Amino acid sequence: MTEPREWYVLLHAPGPAIEPEQNVFEHPGIGEHFAFLQRRAAAGELVAAGPMADVRGHGMTVLEVATLADATRLATEDDLAVVNGVLSVEVRPWRVVMSR
Repeated sequence: MTEPREWYVLLHAPGPAIEPEQNVFEHPGIGEHFAFLQRRAAAGELVAAGPMADVRGHGMTVLEVATLADATRLATEDDLAVVNGVLSVEVRPWRVVMSR
């Protein structure tokens, strides 16, 4: 059992720049999202990230940063795929009470 801590879940979906039948992963702007993930990994903040298997174009990222404000700022300002409307994001705090 681990001490309770808070991680932040970024729930991603296709943004307003994506047409209804367009695959978000084929949009040239999705590379900005992958760059965002690489920056968070390099900073030691990325816990996990990947697409949802059951809903096309949706995915989840888990960050371990100091505050919800930090997570929200990173998700909405540092991820240029979100800034440019390729992805939308919802940031949720997650109280982790058990992990490996």
